[in-house]
Amino acid sequence: MLVRVELVVNEKRACNSFIQLGSRIPWSRIDGSVPLDLSIEEVNVFAQLIALAVAMGSILEEISAATTFTSKEEEKDIEVLPGMVIKVDGTVVRNSDHALPTTDINVSSSPIFVNNVASKDIVIDSEAGVWGRLFLPESVTGDHTNKLPLVVYYHGGGFCMGNAGGESPTYQSIRLCRTSNVVVISASYRLAPEDRLPVAFKDACTTMSWLQKQCKYQAGEAEAGDPWLMNHADFSRVFVMGQSAGGNIAHHVAVFKPIDELKPLIVQGIVPIVPFFSAEAISESEKNVSEDEILPLGKHHTFWRLALPLNATRDHPYCNPLSADAPKLAEVKFPRLLVIVGGKDPLYTRQIEYYDALKQAGKEVELVEVPEGTHIFRKIPALEAENVRVDKAISDFIHKSE
Repeated sequence: MLVRVELVVNEKRACNSFIQLGSRIPWSRIDGSVPLDLSIEEVNVFAQLIALAVAMGSILEEISAATTFTSKEEEKDIEVLPGMVIKVDGTVVRNSDHALPTTDINVSSSPIFVNNVASKDIVIDSEAGVWGRLFLPESVTGDHTNKLPLVVYYHGGGFCMGNAGGESPTYQSIRLCRTSNVVVISASYRLAPEDRLPVAFKDACTTMSWLQKQCKYQAGEAEAGDPWLMNHADFSRVFVMGQSAGGNIAHHVAVFKPIDELKPLIVQGIVPIVPFFSAEAISESEKNVSEDEILPLGKHHTFWRLALPLNATRDHPYCNPLSADAPKLAEVKFPRLLVIVGGKDPLYTRQIEYYDALKQAGKEVELVEVPEGTHIFRKIPALEAENVRVDKAISDFIHKSE
């Protein structure tokens, strides 16, 4: 059986790099745009080579957009990460609509109070597909005068997975409502590799601008705003929080959207939890836990290959906020910061370097460290006592100015 495979190779370098991955395809015939007739066995090898390219981080990004497979055989999937595949036609499929291990179950909102918290979904930017889930603690019942701090929460997932209504951000938002007595909005953002960085940062800024409008509505035209926010959110006490990739986003909200530009909305603090930072050089903590069960070295490098702009290295400012090309921390108008880290997180070294750099830049920053904490320690029952300590630190940080 023969199938048609068309390769459009824009650079000789890309072609030469891929040649090194295998010798069972007639690469010598490829020059520019050349249609090839390959046997189904050769196509299978080609699919394996693409999977290998993903693992090695070689040139998939350079040719995947220009690689088209057509075959009478069933399409083959290339599993990139647990819960996420890239099909041979370049389509990305995640666990919500594919038979893969579930990594983040979608949870329905509940507009009535269940276990002391109510929630509902809101549209932030319909064109971009940005939305959020609002969470209210039951303490607001019947009291429209005592407004609560507002926390904007960004989920993790390596910029490639997860959603604002997933199991993890829902759990974290409900917990935050209960332990800190705040209003929470779990905000969505578009995912890579379909939408590479800085799209997630821009979506986060879109959410902040939308909240700025809500703040103005509250001051003048309350009927035009969301009633939960109009009645219960204190826009003079806003905090931006995120876990893992969301922690990286929380940092970049301040970089992309100076807090002065958000007035009358006032961002009082940023809380990066186990922020997803890295660099080209392998750090000490990455060496020590390179085979970490949750975030092994290869997995987190794969996230970055899929999320960063094409051809960027992990020293890109989006990944490494301390790189030579990154904005100088001293020049970024940060509010107060609370950095939360786990001592057994592969990213621990980079996170501590980030905290130290903030201090050296003269920023008001606090550190909470969980010595036995892994990258997902906030979800580990065995570390509940430590998580209660983290809950208190977050609550104290939020209510410090009261």
